Amino acid sequence: MKMRDSYFAGAMCLVFFLASQAFQEVAYHFWIPAPRNPHDELLIYLLRIDQVRSLFVLAGILALAVPFGVIAIRCFRAAPLASTLGLIFGAAFIFFELSERAVEIFVVGQNWANGFSRALSASESEAILRRFAAWNEAAAALTFCLRLSYLLGSLAFARATWKAEAPARWGWLATVAFLLNALRLLARLLSTFAAQKWLNGFNDQLYFPAVFAIMGMLTVWFFLMAGTCDPTGAGPDSAA
Repeated sequence: MKMRDSYFAGAMCLVFFLASQAFQEVAYHFWIPAPRNPHDELLIYLLRIDQVRSLFVLAGILALAVPFGVIAIRCFRAAPLASTLGLIFGAAFIFFELSERAVEIFVVGQNWANGFSRALSASESEAILRRFAAWNEAAAALTFCLRLSYLLGSLAFARATWKAEAPARWGWLATVAFLLNALRLLARLLSTFAAQKWLNGFNDQLYFPAVFAIMGMLTVWFFLMAGTCDPTGAGPDSAA
């Protein structure tokens, strides 16, 4: 595949990712109520709109494998170590995300939530709620792993794109996007696991604007690089 086609494929996958994030934001705002307790939180998994949201976001996360792979291949010659680390940590992030969301969709949502809604006794309901609480505690470890791996991958890709694409007219866009993403992820880690409450906004009201701005910047870079690639497929034109 020519680099122009690769960049375009990466851009379209990022557009799909952004669409999934936008749909999630709209769904939470208009259709999915905020849970008041674990009982409500578990029953939300039974809502059809939440199931659609979960699958859409799952597909969007998986789509990030394409732009990650394109960047690693494109930058490998100029920054082999950074490109390889970026791809490894990026793949780890996707793996941890898919693992956590798969359990939520197919175990918590399909099994436990249905069992809870049909429970015939208080003891049965309490047993399911205890399993749900245990899962939420275990999910915190996965959350730490996925955010840390994404942070390290973002730093590695920032280094790789800076070395490989800095001479290009729009080369700095990708580097800045990855650096901002690393800062965003650091803020989320500190907020969740280091009790830095002043950063809580990155886990709630600032989450979507930050993700949309950063990944939107990366999407623009992919489209620009696709437009400035040498038609022969060798890479960006010298004028870029």
